[in-house]
Amino acid sequence: MKGLLPALKNSTKISLEPIGYADVTTILGRIGEGNDGETYKAELLDDAGDTVTGYVKLSLDPRRIIAELTAAQVGRALGMKIPRPFVVLLDTADLDGFESSFAGRGFMVCFASQQAGSRSYSLERAMRNPTEAFAKAVHSQFDLDGTIALDEFIANDDRHQGNIIYAPGKQEFWLIDHGRALTGTYWDLWGLDDPGVEVRNLLVDNSVSDWDESVRNRILKKAHSLVSKCASLCLDDLDQKGYFAKIDPATDRQDIINFLRDRIHHTVPLLCNRLQLGHLSLTQPKHS
Repeated sequence: MKGLLPALKNSTKISLEPIGYADVTTILGRIGEGNDGETYKAELLDDAGDTVTGYVKLSLDPRRIIAELTAAQVGRALGMKIPRPFVVLLDTADLDGFESSFAGRGFMVCFASQQAGSRSYSLERAMRNPTEAFAKAVHSQFDLDGTIALDEFIANDDRHQGNIIYAPGKQEFWLIDHGRALTGTYWDLWGLDDPGVEVRNLLVDNSVSDWDESVRNRILKKAHSLVSKCASLCLDDLDQKGYFAKIDPATDRQDIINFLRDRIHHTVPLLCNRLQLGHLSLTQPKHS
C-alpha cells in the first residue's frame, strides 16, 4: 500500500476561508426538489452587509448541512470552483406561498451558497443542446480530473451532471450539492471511523470502461497533485466559528478533521483501484 502513496511534503499551510453567515431578505422562487430537500433562490445579506444572490437548501438532516459546509471550505481551499458557502437562519413562514413541505416549522438553520454567475445552469441541461462554445469550454475549462480527485478525497458519492453548473458568461464550471460528502449514503453513524471506506465516484464509475490507460494515468497524476495539496491544508480552520455544534450537537468537528486527515493517505490507492490500475505507473516523487 505504501508504494501507492505520493510523498506528502511539509509546506506552507493553506488556510480555509471562514464560513459566512447571511440573512435571507427575499425568497425569489423555488428551484427544485430532490431526495435531500428543497432549494430556493433568494437574496441574501451577508455578514459584511453586502447583498448576494444565492440558493438556500432546506433539509431535515443536519449532517447534510455540515457536509455541504465542509466540502465547500475544503474544496475552495484546494482551488476548486465551489460557490461561497453560508449558514442562514430561515423563517419558514416566508415559504407559505410556495407549497413547501417545510412551511410552518418555524426557524430553520440552512445551507446557502452564492450564485455561480448571473446566468448559469446545470451541465445536464447544457448537454441537451450543446453549442460550439460550450463544447470548447468543456474541453478547456472543466477540471474533470480535479473533480474526480476531490470527490474521492471528501468521499462524495453523488456527483452527476445535475450538480455541475455551467456559467456561460465566463465559460466556467462550478461544483455544487455536496450534501452526501463524508461517506454519503453509507453514513448511518457518519462512517467517519473508516477513512478508507470506498463510496461511489460516479464520474469514474460510469466511464472508466471507456478510458484507455493514458487517461487513467492522467487522472491519477492529478490525484497525486491534489493529495499533496491536501497535506498542506490547515484543517484546524474547519468551522472555526462553531456552526457545526449548533447545527447538530451530536457531531464532533474533530471527527471530521480526523477523517479528512486520514483520508489523504487513502485517496490515491482508492482511486488507483477504481481506475483499474493494478500498479502505479507514475514516477514516485521523492520525500523531502
